[in-house]
Amino acid sequence: MPAPSSAPPAIVAHRGYSSAHRENSPAAWRAAVEAGADVVEADIRMTSDGVLVCCHDADLQRLAGRSEPIADISAAELAAVTVDGEAVAPSLDILLATLPAGQAILFDVKDERPDLLDRLVAAADASGRRGLVFGLHTLATVQHVRALTTAKILGLLAEPAQEDAFFAAGGDILRLWETDATSALLGAVTGRGHPVWVTTGHHGTTRDVGEFDADALRRMTADGATGFLVNDPVAARLALSSSLPEASA
Repeated sequence: MPAPSSAPPAIVAHRGYSSAHRENSPAAWRAAVEAGADVVEADIRMTSDGVLVCCHDADLQRLAGRSEPIADISAAELAAVTVDGEAVAPSLDILLATLPAGQAILFDVKDERPDLLDRLVAAADASGRRGLVFGLHTLATVQHVRALTTAKILGLLAEPAQEDAFFAAGGDILRLWETDATSALLGAVTGRGHPVWVTTGHHGTTRDVGEFDADALRRMTADGATGFLVNDPVAARLALSSSLPEASA
C-alpha cells in the first residue's frame, strides 16, 4: 500500500453546513464557506418548467409537508414555498450567487434526466467557475456528462464493484459509503492513483448520513481517503488535525 498523501483530505460540506443550518439553504452554504469547507455540496433537481433547484428529496414532504414531486411543480410555485422566510428549494442561481466565485461546489445530481444534465452543464459553463464537480449515480450519466464537459465527475455509484468501469468511462473521484471504505478497498483504489471521497454515516452505520466518528475519520485518512462528506466541517477539521497513523481517541 502506498504511503498516505501528505495533503489533508478535502472537507465537503454535505448539503452545506447542515448540522447547524437547514440543509441546502443559503445560510448553510454561507456557513460552510465561513467554516473553511474545501467543497460545498448541493443536491440538484429540476422543476416542471426546467428550472434547476437545490433539494435532496424528490418532494417537499419532509421539509414543508407537501407531497407533490418537485418535477411536477413550476419554479414560481416552488419559490413561494418557504421555511423560515427562505425558499425551501432555492434555485441554482441562488446557490451560485451565494457562494464566492472561487468556492468549489459539488452538484449531487438527484434527477439524472438527460435534459437536466444538459441544462446543468450549460449553467456551469456559463458561470465561468472552476472547481465544479458533478456527482453522478450511473455509468450512463457519467458517459453523458463526460461528453459535455471536462469538469471533474464524482461517482456516487450504488456498487463499489463498478469502480473500474467508472474510471474507464471518464470518472475522476470515487465516492464510497463509510461502511464500504475498508482499508483494503481504499488501498486498492488509491494505490492505482484514484482519489476516494467517503460519505460518513448512514448505509449500515448507526449514524445519520454526514455524521461521523472521529476515530473512523482518522482511520480512513490513514488508509488513503482523500475527502469526506460531512455535516459539520468544523468538527471534521478538528478531528483530522491529529490525523496521523498512530492517532487515537
